[in-house]
Amino acid sequence: MGVRKKQKRARAVSFKALLARGAVLAAMAVCIIAVLENKRIFVEDSANNHEEWKWDWYYRLKQYNIPVDVLFVGNSHLLTGINPYVFTEKTGLYCFLLGASGVGVADLYFTIEEAVKVQKPKVIVLETYAINDDEPYRLEKGKLNDQINSFRARRDTWLKIQSTFSLFDYHNVPIAWCETFRNHNYIFTKPDQLMRNLKGEGPRRRVRNDIYLGQFARFSKGLSPQTLGRYESEGAPVDGEKYEISKSSVKYVGKIARLCRENGIQLVFLTVPMYRGHVENYQVWHDRLAAHISPLSPYWLDLQALQLTDAGLGEVYGPAAFQDTYSANQHLTNYGMAVTAGVFAQYLDRIMPSLPDRRGERQWQDFVARFPR
Repeated sequence: MGVRKKQKRARAVSFKALLARGAVLAAMAVCIIAVLENKRIFVEDSANNHEEWKWDWYYRLKQYNIPVDVLFVGNSHLLTGINPYVFTEKTGLYCFLLGASGVGVADLYFTIEEAVKVQKPKVIVLETYAINDDEPYRLEKGKLNDQINSFRARRDTWLKIQSTFSLFDYHNVPIAWCETFRNHNYIFTKPDQLMRNLKGEGPRRRVRNDIYLGQFARFSKGLSPQTLGRYESEGAPVDGEKYEISKSSVKYVGKIARLCRENGIQLVFLTVPMYRGHVENYQVWHDRLAAHISPLSPYWLDLQALQLTDAGLGEVYGPAAFQDTYSANQHLTNYGMAVTAGVFAQYLDRIMPSLPDRRGERQWQDFVARFPR
């Protein structure tokens, strides 16, 4: 019995020693990663990171005591879909665009959650292209990177912790939180940049001091005759029959509606259009979307449907309004963004005439005077 007890005691001591060594090694690894993160050794070039610019300026508006009356939220269809400066000038309302390219409505829910914690807008406008068949756990690499960029740009650490396992599989959590994990392949793929980072000469994010309201203007050229010819010869590149809404999208658009109700915020849905020949069977798309969002809010401006049925609107949204592409994902040009701002301004004035008109306020006048021209 004495020998067995000694053997058990020895095994226990060995196990404790193994745990202690493991804890020491884990602590060392955490310290090394913390140093690498602090020194920005694996930092990527994000000098023009518009997701971070958005959050920078959203928080700045709070510091400047400037309210956000209307908050527009969406992915690139929104960010390249409406000109917030034109909208502000036409309505006398302060507005802002939040969101990130490529993300779905699950990510946007957590964006709205943080935004409402900072300050409560009177209206939240959710662009519907983000209500799609994406599931946060099953994103292809490109969309996963977009979701990580959006996640990393948010500011509220506690809310980010709470959202982590709703947005990422466990094996993607390290790359969502840590650039060292995300970009460790720079050792092989970008050794020159890695050496610059080690010397402290790596990229630095450019800070925007001009007033920035979140737009992502990218396209100045409308549809070319060649691309219009493809619509004539090949038909629409997108079929509304194939539009699907994931369980995740249903869940999170419902959560957005509930969050708005709890905070006394009016929820409005907006569909930024693609070219009228871009989607066939759009009525199917519209009806499937309507089945989910119509019970959540009485307000939905579907510009894709309206430009198909309203001759005047279809004329305003002519070829000059759309990015020169035949690919499935089409955006608006700078001209198209201004058109959407004007059309939505008229719509919002009609459905919510009680919203304030701040054009007589000196603060609003000074703010608008600093807009980029």
